[in-house]
Amino acid sequence: MNVGGPFPAPADRELNKRLRTEHFVHLDANPDWAPSALRRWPRGVVRFHNRLSPRLPMTHPLGWIEGTTWADDRERERIDGLPDDEQGAARLLHERAVHFRVLRTTTAPGWADWKPEEEGEPAEAD
Repeated sequence: MNVGGPFPAPADRELNKRLRTEHFVHLDANPDWAPSALRRWPRGVVRFHNRLSPRLPMTHPLGWIEGTTWADDRERERIDGLPDDEQGAARLLHERAVHFRVLRTTTAPGWADWKPEEEGEPAEAD
């Protein structure tokens, strides 16, 4: 699977969709959940945002942009449980999915290694 390139791949978008759905299910059961960096926020503010974010299209859950949601933590645990030869590709896919959650000015993970020939174009014969 080619996970490189400057634009999100379908796998990146699909992973983000799955993680967002899992996180919203978690927030339904745990409305006071917040990433560790926001533990000091008032519980009422966190609860209000957690109830509001699934209902408003332009509102993201706390920690979504940084990749610190509950679903991201579970995804990292799942990746750690994979065989060693699969962990690198899975980590890169997750890093790229987090990167493409918002418009960024930095280079996407895996972009430096990406070559158009890997996408199915036949390589030129010497």
